[in-house]
Amino acid sequence: MTAREAGAVLAEIAMLLEVVGGNPFRAKAFSTAARSLETSAADLPALAAQGRLRTLPNVGEGIASVLEELLANGTSAMLEELRAQTPVGLYDMMRIKGLGAKRIRTLYADLGIDSLDALEQAASVGRIATLPGFGPKTEQKILEGVAFARSLRGRRRYYQAVESASGLLDLVEALPGVIRVSAAGQIRRRLEVVDCLDLVAASEDPVSVLAAFRAIQGTETPDASAADAPAEVRLADGLLARLACVPPERFGAALVWETGSAEHLAQLAAVGEKKKLRFGADGLFRGKKAVATPDEEAVYKALGLAWVAPELREGWGEVEAAAAGTLPALVEAEDLRGTFHCHTTYSDGRATLAEMAEGARERGWIYLGIADHSQSAGYAGGLSPAAVRKQHREIDAWNAEHGGRGKKRFRLFKGVESDILADGRLDYDDDVLAGFDYVVGSVHSGFQMPEREMTDRLIRAVSHPRITILGHATGRLLLKRDGYAVDVRAVIDAAAENGVCVEINADPNRLDVDWRNARYAAEKGVLVPINPDAHSVGALGNVMFGVNVARKAWIAAPQVLNTWELDRLENWFAERKQKSAP
Repeated sequence: MTAREAGAVLAEIAMLLEVVGGNPFRAKAFSTAARSLETSAADLPALAAQGRLRTLPNVGEGIASVLEELLANGTSAMLEELRAQTPVGLYDMMRIKGLGAKRIRTLYADLGIDSLDALEQAASVGRIATLPGFGPKTEQKILEGVAFARSLRGRRRYYQAVESASGLLDLVEALPGVIRVSAAGQIRRRLEVVDCLDLVAASEDPVSVLAAFRAIQGTETPDASAADAPAEVRLADGLLARLACVPPERFGAALVWETGSAEHLAQLAAVGEKKKLRFGADGLFRGKKAVATPDEEAVYKALGLAWVAPELREGWGEVEAAAAGTLPALVEAEDLRGTFHCHTTYSDGRATLAEMAEGARERGWIYLGIADHSQSAGYAGGLSPAAVRKQHREIDAWNAEHGGRGKKRFRLFKGVESDILADGRLDYDDDVLAGFDYVVGSVHSGFQMPEREMTDRLIRAVSHPRITILGHATGRLLLKRDGYAVDVRAVIDAAAENGVCVEINADPNRLDVDWRNARYAAEKGVLVPINPDAHSVGALGNVMFGVNVARKAWIAAPQVLNTWELDRLENWFAERKQKSAP
C-alpha cells in the first residue's frame, strides 16, 4: 500500500468520525495525518518493518496502529465499523459543495436527513434554513447541488477506484476455490472516471465463488440473477462492484469480454463471424465447441489479431490496427526522463526547490522543470519579477553544486506557470519571460467566458512567441467542476501551427487534456508532455496517471517531450527561445 492510498483511507476515517462518530477532535487528527500522507513519498511497508511509522508527520500511536493494520490486512476494522454505521446516502451528501462533515452531522443528527431525497425535501420546505450556521442562501445552494450530487453517485475518479479495487481483488483472491483474479472493465481500460469495479476470476466452482461474493459483509446486493451469472454488489459508498467467475479454460475470453468497451467487443465479434467463430459473454466457440482460452492472447490469436493493450480497447481503430499489425508501441512510465509542471515553496508547493530536485533524481530522472505560479496568482503565492530572479539564482547555484557532469548530469530548468489573462496575454513582460527556459501558460480565472471568447483567448495565448506548453487546457476538475466552454480542437490546431506543446496534466483530479484530445493533438504533430502538476515530492508520482492517458491516446514515447534525453531537450529549448526573441 502506498502512502497516497493509506492517506485516502485515513481521510475517509476522518470524515466518518465527524459525521457518524461524533468525535471532531479525533477526526481532525486523522485528517491532518491523511493530508501529510497523500503528498508523501514514504515507503510505508519499510517503515512498518522497522517500527518507525510514528516518525511520519502527524502520525501518533493510534494512527500508526491503523496503518499497521492496513499494511497487514489491506483494510481497517475502524473503517469497516464506521462504514457499517453510515447510511449510504450520507456519502452522496458529502459530494455537495459547501456541505462539510460538520454540517452533514448537524443535518443527520438534528433532522434525521440521511439521503439526497430527504435533503431535497427538507430544503424545499425551508427546514434547513432554520438550523444554526445554515440560512436561506445555504439552503438554496444545497438545492442546486442535489442534482449534481445525484449525477456523481456511484462514480469515482480513476485513482480512487483503483484503491477500492485493490481491496476487492485481495478479498476475492482469498475466497475458497479462486485460482486467479484480475481487474477488468473501466479500471483496466484506465478511464478517468469509473462507475463500476469489474473483476474476473477463475475457479472450478464458479457458483460457490459468486455466492460468497454476493455475501460480502457491508454491501448491498442489487441483483437477483442466476447463480452462475456475474454477481453485483454495491459497496458502502455507493460504488457498484461486479464479479464474473468462469472455469480456468474460459478465463481469457471472460477477461477480454469484461474489459472491452461495447464497440471493441462488437468489432471482435464481427471478426470472429468471418472466421466461423462466435465470441460472446459465454466464451469463444467454433460451432458448438468451446475454444480453450486460458489467457487473452489465445482469444486474439484465434481471431487472427495481435493482442491489444487494455487501454486501447475503445473501438477507435485498434481492431483494424491489430489485424494489420500496426498497433503503436505505447509510451511506458520508464520512458520518462523528467517533467516540467512542478511547484515549490516559492509559490503554493509544499517542498523546497532542492527537495523537489532530489525527489526527481531519486526517481532516476535526469532533469526537472520548476514552474511556480506567476504574479497574477496571488491566491497561490505567485512570483513577482524580483522573486523570479531570486529563484533563478537558486536554480543556477543548485545546478552548479549538485548537477554533476557527463552521463550523471542532472539539470533543473527554469520554468513558470504563467496565467493566461482574459485577453490571451501572459502576465509578465517580455523581459521577464525571456529569462525562463520554458513557459507553461494556464487559465486560472474567468471560467465563465462564452465558448467563442474562451477559444479566442487560448488561441491568442498559444500564438504568443514565449509560450512553450499549454497547461490543463480545459480547466476541468473531475467529478467536481466541468471544464470551461472551449473548442479544444481549434486550440490544438493553433498550438500545432505555432509549435506549442499541449500537456497531459497528470493530476488525478484533472487528467487534462483527456485521452481523446491528446490523441488528436498527437495526430496533429503536437508534442505532448506528461506533467504531474506536482506540489510535493510525492506528487511527482502523478505522472503514472498521465502515462495512462497517453497510452489511451495511442501516443508513443517520441511524441512525449519529457522522454527526450537532456542534450536534445536543452537544444530544443534554446532554439525556441532564439526564435521567440524580438
